[in-house]
Amino acid sequence: MAVNFNQRLTPLRHAKARRRDLVDYIRLDGSRYLLAVIVLLCLMSMIALGQTGVVATKGYSIVALERELVELKRERGQLQQQYAEARSLDRIRVRATELGLRPMDLAQGHYLQIVQMPTSGEQPVALLPDAAQNE
Repeated sequence: MAVNFNQRLTPLRHAKARRRDLVDYIRLDGSRYLLAVIVLLCLMSMIALGQTGVVATKGYSIVALERELVELKRERGQLQQQYAEARSLDRIRVRATELGLRPMDLAQGHYLQIVQMPTSGEQPVALLPDAAQNE
């Protein structure tokens, strides 16, 4: 039903008439169904492409992080090898001779005698090296 807008309608009747026309306008026939299906398929395709792009980007990030992990493990192995070489006794002995260090003589050694601490009524005993006690 077409509304003749030349007639003088009250605002309420005018709104009701436009609402009836709107229902006729929105009613979907064959071509509008096809158009709605095409729009829906386009939206679904865009969503799928967006998700594929996100997954691909995450994949590249994962590959880069795995590559970095391999490099860090390799570096860690090299550092552990250097640490083991630095701790070897032969290496320490060579480095000590390079610095001018030599083994200790028996005369250089000083020993302390540890005396039991006195009880509350006795005088404390000073701890002296063996050489000082022998003098």
